[in-house]
Amino acid sequence: MKKIVLTLLFFCTFFFGYSQLKIESCQEKAKANYPLIKEYDLIAKSLEYTISNANKAWLPQLSVTGIAGYMIKGMPAMPGAGDKKDYIFVGIAQVNQTIYDGGAIKANKNIAKASAEVDKANVDVAFNTIKDRVNQLYFGILVVDEQLKQLNILNDNLLRNLNSVKLSKDNGLGYQSDVDEVQAEILSLEQRKIEYNYTRKGYVEMLSYMMGESLDENIQLDIPLTVENYALMENNRAELNVFTSQLKLNEATHALDKVSLLPKVGVLAAGIGITPGISLGASEMSSLALVGLNTSWDISGLYKSSNNKQLEKIQKDRIIAQQEAFLFSNNLELKQAESNIEKQKAILAKDDQIVLMKEKIKKSYQLKKDNALASMNDLITAMNNESEARSNKALHNVQLLMSLYNYKTIKGN
Repeated sequence: MKKIVLTLLFFCTFFFGYSQLKIESCQEKAKANYPLIKEYDLIAKSLEYTISNANKAWLPQLSVTGIAGYMIKGMPAMPGAGDKKDYIFVGIAQVNQTIYDGGAIKANKNIAKASAEVDKANVDVAFNTIKDRVNQLYFGILVVDEQLKQLNILNDNLLRNLNSVKLSKDNGLGYQSDVDEVQAEILSLEQRKIEYNYTRKGYVEMLSYMMGESLDENIQLDIPLTVENYALMENNRAELNVFTSQLKLNEATHALDKVSLLPKVGVLAAGIGITPGISLGASEMSSLALVGLNTSWDISGLYKSSNNKQLEKIQKDRIIAQQEAFLFSNNLELKQAESNIEKQKAILAKDDQIVLMKEKIKKSYQLKKDNALASMNDLITAMNNESEARSNKALHNVQLLMSLYNYKTIKGN
């Protein structure tokens, strides 16, 4: 039982230690790490406070006014004020409770919601660039990995030939120049590997920075699956949500214009205090209380109604025109991306034949070299040609995947 547990622990450690990083995980982490992600919470909080302020319009509104002054010399004295009382103070307290506002509060809340949707959609647009950058780095690392893999295969072939020519030289059947040629080629190959390794390290560091987490420079990346039926994908570009949200905001704003044409009804309570009191013959008035309904109707909106309708239509037409312009450019990008995908497929279809032929040529030169019918330089050239063909095939495979994911990104998926 102890052996079984130890074995399971070993395999678990192996699996998690060598788990591969997936492109979707990189995209999600880069988005979460991008400072603009905070905008989502800020937009939500702003909307919450705006709607809360709009709802407060239903609360009773209290206003208090105080007026104090002196009688202007030469004017008749206030009745009951006496000869010595040349001042007056009036206090007015008024409470208004809205009963019907014509839909103004609801319209303002709709405008706030629509405006928040526009802001969120604009933030989503910014993340398109982040996703594209992650894709470039991710596939850049995969390209380097494939090139290094082919260089390692070539290095193994060169080492085998180096051992062979050393043995031939030691037996008096070979030349030191053959050994030197192979060693020089191995050194050149090591230079290329150093260059690729530093390039890979730079890509990993940039990807690590974008994701906001430390990545080992030897991290292994998962090779994404080929995207099937890419042309049937739905267009989910964030810009389209921007235009949709802008149209809703325009509609909500126009609804507020309609509200301005309607009367407003509320309950009014007012209290007035006057000192000194005003004599009204047999009685004196020092306070007054009023309760009732108040109605207001600002007809200035009627003068602007026709113009506002035209402005709303113009704004709507502008948004639609911008949407059509974006779709035109987006479709152009998609056609170019689709053409690039088909080109990559056509190129890749020939790679197997080229690799097979280069391999046959290399084997032929290997046989000629073994029989002293070809020089070491000829064999090295043939080996390099085969390695280049295999590298090109690997490169074209990754380029096809990159083109497919580029198509996805252009279409907002």
